[in-house]
Amino acid sequence: MHVFWVAGEASGDRHAARLIDALNETGAGWTHSGMGGPKMQEAGCRAVADISEMSVMGLVEVIRHLPRIFRLRDRLLEQIREQQPDLVVLVDLPDFNLALLKKLRREFGRTLRVMYFISPQVWAWRRGRARTMAAQLNAMAVLFPFEVDFYERYGLETVYFGHPLAGEVAPSADRATLRREFELSDGLEAVALMPGSRSHEVERHLPVQLAAVERYRQLHPNVQALVVLARGIPQTLVDELVEDRPWVTIVNRRAYDALHAADAALVKSGTSTVEAALIGTPFVVMYIVSGTTYFLARLLIKGVKHIAMVNVLAGRGLVRERIQFDAGPKRLAEDLEDLREGPYREEVIQGLSEVADLLGQPGAMKRLACWMVERFGETP
Repeated sequence: MHVFWVAGEASGDRHAARLIDALNETGAGWTHSGMGGPKMQEAGCRAVADISEMSVMGLVEVIRHLPRIFRLRDRLLEQIREQQPDLVVLVDLPDFNLALLKKLRREFGRTLRVMYFISPQVWAWRRGRARTMAAQLNAMAVLFPFEVDFYERYGLETVYFGHPLAGEVAPSADRATLRREFELSDGLEAVALMPGSRSHEVERHLPVQLAAVERYRQLHPNVQALVVLARGIPQTLVDELVEDRPWVTIVNRRAYDALHAADAALVKSGTSTVEAALIGTPFVVMYIVSGTTYFLARLLIKGVKHIAMVNVLAGRGLVRERIQFDAGPKRLAEDLEDLREGPYREEVIQGLSEVADLLGQPGAMKRLACWMVERFGETP
């Protein structure tokens, strides 16, 4: 069996790598290639394209890069023609992958088996895509339990075995040890800043996050910021944005440790909100895109109460969501003040614990891998 993977984001790279590792552990002897990142390559996936080639986000930003994106899609199609995989696994990245799926069905018909891993949020917007996906996919593997009922209404075989991060998100040491390592004395309060895993996200979010902490420090001078530097983000970029702020510590690729050592956090919307929930640190969700992208998104997204998965799972506004114009330094500083102590802080911590329980038991990828071997293990 040969599997061709298409992942285009850091979170998809991590989740797909876990699943490839789990497939390798089954002893089925499957081989892997496709578009992925360093994690997938470490797991044994031969890269024909890198996730850095998809490092754009937002409607307007994507439009500017459409010629390059089309060329990338054509390259992947050519690789699939040459390799003739037994299974194609599309990982998240909905706009790119659903367009690729359409091309695959047009060229190969139903002879090529295609599974989707990590559902697009069609239950939140553009629900019409669900019917198309049901007609074109062989199966869907989702990360959240409520997604099973949603897709099964359309007749799509859908499985849920738990979230890949359940039982795997853990700091490298206890809180006291980490605080000593980050030089946080007993009198210091720490705020973790998670600006994103793409350079343009860091450029948009980190200056606002730093300005929010500066405002917060006017009331609480003994505050240190732990800026999480994600894999692939140039150190020079963060150094330039941080400038001469002695109260900032840059934490390289250690998001879980920074969250565990911190008293609160400002977190970019995305997978990092689930990670923060599993660590249990109270946080505020923020997200900023270009003005045009925001305007178009407002037109397309109707009737959605929450964008943060933590709030979707909780069924309420458990953590505050600060989006676009609402994500200013003054408002974020006020949110940090509210999280500092008291009933609201305790309510958020308790709610995050409940959300963590909803993500299932450890071993999700092992269970999914076993199902895949049983479901797709025989050559059609």
